[in-house]
Parts: sequence; C-alpha cells; structure tokens
Amino acid sequence: MLLTTLSTAQRLEEADILHLTRQVEACSKFFPDQKSQIISVGNGAAGITLPVFGRKLNHIVSYGMAGPVSTEDLAKAEEWYTEIGVDFTEIDLCPHADASAIQVLNSRGYSVNGFINQYARALTDEDLEEAEVPGMTILRLPADRAHEFPAMSLAGYKDNGRLPLLLETLGRIAVFREDTSLYFAMVDGKVAGSAGMALIKTSKGGVAHMYIDSTLPEYRGRGIQAALLKARMADARKAGYDLASVGARPQNGSSRNIERAGFSLAYAKTTFVKVHK
Repeated sequence: MLLTTLSTAQRLEEADILHLTRQVEACSKFFPDQKSQIISVGNGAAGITLPVFGRKLNHIVSYGMAGPVSTEDLAKAEEWYTEIGVDFTEIDLCPHADASAIQVLNSRGYSVNGFINQYARALTDEDLEEAEVPGMTILRLPADRAHEFPAMSLAGYKDNGRLPLLLETLGRIAVFREDTSLYFAMVDGKVAGSAGMALIKTSKGGVAHMYIDSTLPEYRGRGIQAALLKARMADARKAGYDLASVGARPQNGSSRNIERAGFSLAYAKTTFVKVHK
C-alpha cells in the first residue's frame, strides 16, 4: 500500500506540471497563430491554449505546493485567461498545498466545481508480469504506425460529448511527445482500445504517468483498460520506474478499473473555479 507523504505528493504534482507543460508546448507547435504558453502561478503552472479547449488544456496545477501564494499572482492569471477569451479560471488543488492557497481562493471568490482522484502505485518487479486476456494482444505502437493513434483514440472517446478538435489534438500531442509511449489493445486483429504512458523525470524521482486511455464502444466491459494498464506498468518497471500515476473523476468506470489494477487513491484534488464576469 502506498502512503502519500508530502514528498510523494510533491513528486506527483511536479509531474503534473511537466505533463501540462509538454501538452501546451505541443499546442504551440500545432497552432502557431495562437498564444499557447505556460505561466508560473503560485509556484505551479497555468496552461493557456485555445479557448475552445476549455479546462482540459486551460487550467492551473500544483498551485501552492512550494509554499505561500499571493492574491496578486492569482489575479494576474485571471487576467491572462480573460484576455485570451477563456471565461473562467480553474485550479486543481492538491490537499497538500500550503494553507494560504485556500485563503487566497476564498478571497478571490472561487467555488468548488468538482474533484479529481489522483491515483498512484508503487511499482515492483511483480509488475513485470502482464495480464493475459484470451483473444487480446497489446501492441507497443512502432514509430511507423504512430500516425494511427489520434484517430483510434478519438474513436474510443466519440460518445463522451467532448469537442472532436480537442480529442484529436490530445491524440496528436501524445504522438508528438518524446516522453510518451503509445499502445493499442488488439482483438481479432482490430484495434479495441488505445492508451499512452509518459515517463516523466522530476526532481524527486520518476513518475510513469498513464493517460489518454480510450476503448471503442463495442469492446467495453472486456478488460481492455485493465490490460493496457498492466502492459504500461510492466514497461515502466522495465525502464526502472518505481511509481506510476493516473487521474480520474470519482465514481466512474475508469476509477473502478484503476483501483482493480492495484492503484491506491493518493489524494483527491479539489477543482476550484471562478467565472469571469
């Protein structure tokens, strides 16, 4: 069982900064006419991309994790979001953040908009053994097939109500990133699901971050996500990583699959939002 110390939380939150930073850097390449950038806010990072991408690529992570924060700092971030046409500022706040973070959020009129479960798992050599599912194989996507990933990822998300441009862009970002390995789950020679894993090196140690999982609707309920998680954990351990992470909204199917794969709830982040008037 993983015990979440302050050091572990800082390690996971630093990985979140690097994860968001690399997503935004990719957006700056894909959409050069837009001002996609990362801004330092409260010792964390504010992602600023296309307004149509909403909170997925326009939010603040790791706020207050390195000490006290200021009202002026956050007010400036709100101005940045307003200037680019994002009508809100959202912060995913770790419960290990400095106490001043809550005080500043209250003073600026923020309210709670939801929660995100941050899961983690200590990796051991036992994770080198992958799950064997009859009729299913896991394909580590070679470079010459990476171009297939965005379309298959989009197909797995097609009924979740998100903007297709955002979903396609997230897939393209995963292909673009040098730290990310891509996976297909194959059933009867057809792609049934897809996923990515970023091997992120932080100042406190490496984090194997599992993300962009999706399963095509006709293959759901067949252990696709579990098999993809096991394959990525095995590869992370082979690469020398001893900590894996993944985020999910509480009480959804992904959370249940993640917990069944042996991940523990490290902490729940509270999403604070302020709508700009």
